[in-house]
Parts: sequence; structure tokens; C-alpha cells
Amino acid sequence: MNQPLRILVIDDSRSDRLLAIRELKREFPQLQAEEIKEASGLAQAVEQGNFDLVVTDYQLRWTNGIEILRSIKEIYPHCPVIMFTNTGSEEIAVEAMKSGLDDYVLKSPNRYFRLSPAVRVALERAENKRRAARLEIRLQSLLNQLNVGIFRSTLDGQLLESNPAFLNLLGVNSLAQAQTKNLLNQQEFDWQLQDSSLPQRQEREVRLRRADGTFIWTLLNITLNTIDGETIVEGLIEDITASKQAQAEVQQLNKTLEQRVKDRTQKLEAANQELEATNQKLEEANQDLEAFAYSISHDLREPLRSIQGLAQALLEDYADQLDSVGQNYTQRIFFVSQQTDIFIQELLIYSRLSRDEIPLQPIGLASIVTEVLDRLELDIRQRQAQITVEEPLPEVMGNRITLVQVLTNLFTNAIKFVSPEVQPQMQVWAERERGREGEQENAISKIRLWVQDNGIGIAPENQKRIFNPFERLHGSEVYPGTGIGLAIVRKGIKRMGGQVGVESQLGRGSRFWIDLPKVAE
Repeated sequence: MNQPLRILVIDDSRSDRLLAIRELKREFPQLQAEEIKEASGLAQAVEQGNFDLVVTDYQLRWTNGIEILRSIKEIYPHCPVIMFTNTGSEEIAVEAMKSGLDDYVLKSPNRYFRLSPAVRVALERAENKRRAARLEIRLQSLLNQLNVGIFRSTLDGQLLESNPAFLNLLGVNSLAQAQTKNLLNQQEFDWQLQDSSLPQRQEREVRLRRADGTFIWTLLNITLNTIDGETIVEGLIEDITASKQAQAEVQQLNKTLEQRVKDRTQKLEAANQELEATNQKLEEANQDLEAFAYSISHDLREPLRSIQGLAQALLEDYADQLDSVGQNYTQRIFFVSQQTDIFIQELLIYSRLSRDEIPLQPIGLASIVTEVLDRLELDIRQRQAQITVEEPLPEVMGNRITLVQVLTNLFTNAIKFVSPEVQPQMQVWAERERGREGEQENAISKIRLWVQDNGIGIAPENQKRIFNPFERLHGSEVYPGTGIGLAIVRKGIKRMGGQVGVESQLGRGSRFWIDLPKVAE
């Protein structure tokens, strides 16, 4: 034992008290014994309660062992009591055992050795009882806290005991009230027992009527056991009303969902049919547009070329026969027809960018910039433009034809939209743009190409308008053009998966930029 054993030795014979203490110290070396030889000492010791076990004689001057036993058990029901005597009889032993005596040892030399084992067994039995009592208390507390009703009844439905949750579930205050109202009429339940062997367990959902008249759904589990030869029903009952309601709501929701799915499917089929019809119309419209573009390209440009040719012939062959007014009219006819032809060409380019597939592949920006500058060599020389290209220019994912058209328009504008007294200056360079937040750290996701000029600039309120078709900020007399060039730039860059923008201020030039996907490594 972890702590010293504390006992009361009650005997009016000092030698017998010492005998008992000597025998017990052999087994329990740390024994703490308090000798009781009179009634006052016993009363004081019982009041203090500082003992684990009592050893008492039967025949005492002031009382007897049975009375001591009863007085101890009345106050300390779990305290072991052992009678150590030589004056008792079998009748006394039986009476003492009925009163709660733990053991009976005779005072005889050949029986002394039984005292220590009797004490040990009594202590172990008392400890087991205390543990069982604590366990029962904890179990009962747990059962009282459960929201599951627990009950026990006879097979014919006579309720024997229950926990508070069972009464709360039925809406009654006592087991007798539940029995009187017959709220749990087990005889109505057809348990369909399969055989006569016990225990048997069954489970079912039962709709019960509570004491207030309301109905609840419960899950009822019963187990049939035999206790003292009688078949007993041990049951668990749980309120599953909320679960049943939720199940019903789910079933209703499923029905509603099924109908909604049918409705959505019908609408989707109708939408698909409309989409197919729309696609068919778009296909027909594209065919008409292609036919129209072909007509413009051939039927409209042919008379324009004739007008240009006749106007040029007039100026070359009959200029001396025309006065200054006639020559001016002829020159204007030639210029207008030439601008109209350019307008038609750019309009066709813009139309093709909207319709045609644009396959992408790795393209070196250096070769594209060189090609465009070669094409614009005459304009550059006439305007004495100063062009600076900063190397290196990396590769991008793009379409060669489209990218040439885009840069041609940007470079042409950089040379054209400059004050007459200012020498055009243009700078071209590229930057590797880092990935945005959420992408791989330091990953290069795109290439940005800059085209900077020293031109007339663009007001902030007009910087979005200039990328729309047919938007012109200046008269054709000052800065000739069709108003489609930057629209072609935006459309081409967008079709290649990129973006375009401008940074500019009036009178301080412009910086156009285009973003294109980098070549995957």
C-alpha cells in the first residue's frame, strides 16, 4: 500500500490488543494502530474518522461487537470490520455477517495467522466496492447527461427504471406517469424474435406520441436479457425527428432538383439550338463578308486604279493644256483616289485580322524590326528620321505577317506625327516583364516592346480613343491617314494573345508598348 494502514483495535484486554497488532505488523510493517479500550475512546475515534479498518472483539465490558459493527457501518458503510474473538458462536457469526461484518477470526493460537489475510482481503474488497461505487456514480451522471433515453422494463411493458433523458423525451415527470399514460406501449411493437436464445437485439424507427399530444420520431434499440431468471427489456431511445425532417427535406429537394435539372436541360437544349442557328448565321455572314471583301478588293479597287492612272496621265501628257486650276483638280483627284485605295487596303487587313486564323510561333523581334525599317527606308530618308534600336531584342510567340503589319503602323506614326520643323526621332527597345503576384516568383511571363517618339503627343482623354477604328484626332490635310492604323495594331496584338497601350503627353512625344508572350523554355 502507498500509505500506512490505519486501524482501530477495539478490545478491553490489553494483551489481546497487542496480540492483534503484532500479527498485523508482520504483514503491514507501516501499520498505525489506535487502541480502543472504552466507549469514550471509541466515540472520539469514530468522530475523527482517521482509520481504514476496524478489528473488534465480540465480548466487551461496555457493549458487544455487533453493536460496534452497526455503529461503524451506519457512519462508514464502506469501512471493513473484522471480528477477532474467542467468545462468539456460529449464531453470532451469522448475525454479524448479516449486519455487514467482513470476516470472523477466532482467538486461538492455530488461527492467529488468519487475521492478516482477512484484513488484506477485506481491504481489497472495500477498495473494489469504492471503485464500483465511483464508477456507478460516474456512469449514472453520464447517463443523466445523455440526450439518449435509457430504460429497463419487463417483457410485458412494465417500466422498471430510466434516466432523466427518457422522461424528457416522453414529456413526463416520472416513470409512473409514463407508465400510466402508456406512452411506450411495447406490446404494440412486433419484435419478431427469431429464437429463444438470449440476449437478442433489435432496432427500429418508431413514431411516439408524447404526453402533450405531439408526435416525434425515435430510434428504438432493445436488448432482451435474463436477470435472476426473468427476461428484461433494456432499451435505448433517441429523438430522430430533426433527422427525419431533414431526410424529408432532402427527398423533396431531390425531387425539386430533378425537375430543375429537366427544366435546365430543356433550356440548354433550346439554347444550343439557338447557338447552332446563330453559328450558322455567322458562318453565312462570314461567307457574305468574304464575298464582300473580295468584291471590294477587286471590283472597287480596279476603278480606283483607273482613276489614278487617268489622273496621272493627265498630269504627265496634258499638263501644258491645263491651267493651274485644272492641274490642281487633277492632282487632288489623284491624291484622293490614292488615299481611298490605301483606306480599302487597311480595311481589308482589319477585316482579315478579325476572321482568319493566326498561327503563333517563335519569332525574333530583331529580324521583324529590321524588315519593317527596310520597308520604310524611303520615308525615313525623306523625313531624315533618326532611328535607334537597342539590342538585344528577344524572341516572342507571334505571327510574322501580323507583327510586321503592327510594327509598320507604329513606326509610320512615330515618323509622321511630328511637328514639321522637328526632326523625327524614334527609339525601340524591349524589356522582360516579371510575373504578377501569385505566379512563380521571378518568372518571365511576357516581353514588352517599346516604341518611343518625339512627336506631337496625345492628350490623356484621347489615349483610349486612338485604338478605335476610324478615330482621327487631326485633319487629313495636316497629317494624312485613314484612322484604321492603330485599330489594326490593337486587333493584331490581341489576336496574338498580347496587349497594347500608350504613355503620352501633348507636345512631349509618345511611348507605345506592346506585350507579347515569351517563348517557352
